[in-house]
Amino acid sequence: MCGRISQYRLPMHYAQRLHLKNPFVLVDTADRRPGYNLSPGTHPLAVYPDETIRAVHWGYCPPWAIQKKLPQTINTRVETASTSAYFRNLWKKARILVPADGWFEWRVEARGDKPYKQPYYIQRADGEPMYLAALTNILRDDDAAAPGAGFVIVTSAADEGLVDVRDRRPLVFAPATAKRWLDAQASNEDIDKLVKSDGMPASHFVWHRVSSDVNRPTNDEPRLIEQLAEIP
Repeated sequence: MCGRISQYRLPMHYAQRLHLKNPFVLVDTADRRPGYNLSPGTHPLAVYPDETIRAVHWGYCPPWAIQKKLPQTINTRVETASTSAYFRNLWKKARILVPADGWFEWRVEARGDKPYKQPYYIQRADGEPMYLAALTNILRDDDAAAPGAGFVIVTSAADEGLVDVRDRRPLVFAPATAKRWLDAQASNEDIDKLVKSDGMPASHFVWHRVSSDVNRPTNDEPRLIEQLAEIP
């Protein structure tokens, strides 16, 4: 699962780390705040195959699902996305990257006699940005106005040792492999191989406990990703 991310660096920082040749930022950076606790329904930055960087709604529901009153989704499983009715068309032609500085997960821990959901912040051990595999139905500016339009983050099985908080985590790429996810000319076999073998492993991440103030989506400030001094 991936339901919260941080994205507090400037758009061009993510573009430079991804080694884009001709990035074009289609957001007003002067009006954009750093995001330390971005949740579904917000508009994180996303990198497109044409090297544009856009702010895209987090959440997606195809028109046929809206008619059936099915819920909006925020994630999709890498194991089934290419064949799912929700996502198979996006898998073929609408792969994007969501840059992130980290993401949050919650683990049930003991606090006195009661279980408590302790939030954790997960980031790359070297402090560099990561690139989350994502799918979108917004390919043109006009698409963003359609009901249900947006993106979902692709998740994979959580490998052993990654906080052990969930059985799912975002599919994360390093810059060298991330651009292969964006390649519109890549075959289905190329993408299948990429997602099975080239996601970043648990050994590349570190994590720490953070304040439960992150539980409230309206809270969005630097202290939310800071390590707690001690276990509460």
